[in-house]
Amino acid sequence: MTNQDHELIEAWRAVANAKLTEYRRQCWRLAHLVRQGTIDRTAAVERLYEIAIAHALVRALGDDRVQAIIAEAFADADFRPMDAEVA
Repeated sequence: MTNQDHELIEAWRAVANAKLTEYRRQCWRLAHLVRQGTIDRTAAVERLYEIAIAHALVRALGDDRVQAIIAEAFADADFRPMDAEVA
């Protein structure tokens, strides 16, 4: 591999990693807004999946990985502590 090849591959990886990093950040940001009640969970998850398709993340990472990234961010978005039972 030539130095040129190495540098071009590095550029490709850097952009791909930045895209993935920002995607994760947006997943967590929207999950936070869901927890606050600012936006609807279903709308947020659907839009994040659309974004992943539009930016070729589903193609590059696979459907399961993208869904896992979303699920991680939203893991406790619907968590509601149970009311204490009164005896």
